[in-house]
Amino acid sequence: MKMITNAILLAFILCLQTGCSQDSGTLLERAEIPYLFGESKQIINPKAKGYEGDKWFTNDHCFIEDKEGVLHYFGINNPYPPKGKELYRYHPYLGHLTSTDPEKKWNRQAMAIDRSKTTEYVGAPFVVWHEESQRYAMVVEVWEDSRELEVFWSDDLYNWEPSGVYLTGSVWKSSRDPHIMKGPDGKYWIHVVSHGVEGKKRSQIIRWKTTDFVNFEPAKEVLGINDNNWATLMESPFLLERNGLWYMFFTYAHRRYAETIVVVSDNPDHFDYEKNTLTTMFGHAMEIFTYKGKTYATSCGPEDQHYLNHQSTSMAELKWLKQ
Repeated sequence: MKMITNAILLAFILCLQTGCSQDSGTLLERAEIPYLFGESKQIINPKAKGYEGDKWFTNDHCFIEDKEGVLHYFGINNPYPPKGKELYRYHPYLGHLTSTDPEKKWNRQAMAIDRSKTTEYVGAPFVVWHEESQRYAMVVEVWEDSRELEVFWSDDLYNWEPSGVYLTGSVWKSSRDPHIMKGPDGKYWIHVVSHGVEGKKRSQIIRWKTTDFVNFEPAKEVLGINDNNWATLMESPFLLERNGLWYMFFTYAHRRYAETIVVVSDNPDHFDYEKNTLTTMFGHAMEIFTYKGKTYATSCGPEDQHYLNHQSTSMAELKWLKQ
């Protein structure tokens, strides 16, 4: 009996020293579970008046609230490709809409970026307020000689100027779908999906860090899935912190186009897909934002008009279930 008691005591001491409360089982039990509450409604009419093409779609997008309390939407927003143009390659416009009542009404603005006369490609954007320069920064996919991630700047969210600064550099050119947040270290964290970073041939979510959107620390993997050796199969990462835990949302589109996976971690630098997958949700390229006291999650796409029954952006209230 004494030996058993001593063993229990030793296990308890080791637990305190190694942080056994951080193991995957306890972590999953401590996590809150996000879920869509109520109806998911289409909020944006993808068709832009005055442009060619009868059928339009939206895809990857983001939201930001300006200093006057107006909510802005930026996202892929294009007509279906005309004859001779390729699906997923013909992206001439980046749409811009505004709202003060996102559940009921959105007002269309002029296209944020128009590449219809040049490369015919501008893709998934993410916009943040850059405190240091007092300007808005956007990281967005563009097509130069190949697909790149470029930084754009704006003073008012309506007029955007390219900077000529590209993030991708030596990182594989399929890096895409940026999400940006200001981390607890005071730096801006830019998450994208990628492949082959740090020599790891698998689907990855990687992170660059920057303070000025000009100079970037080397990209590092924060989540990986050992699923292939040629391309990333993940899309659209979105990271948030809640009550001391970190939740990484991402689409695993090549398994289910409208499936969003949520992985939880107590360390924002590492997410374990195999041990700490918390839940799955319905939605593609999900974005999460809080506006006027309500938190929402959105879904969008697809670009293939034969695939689902609408090709636009839908939104539902997001709530969290305590276990």
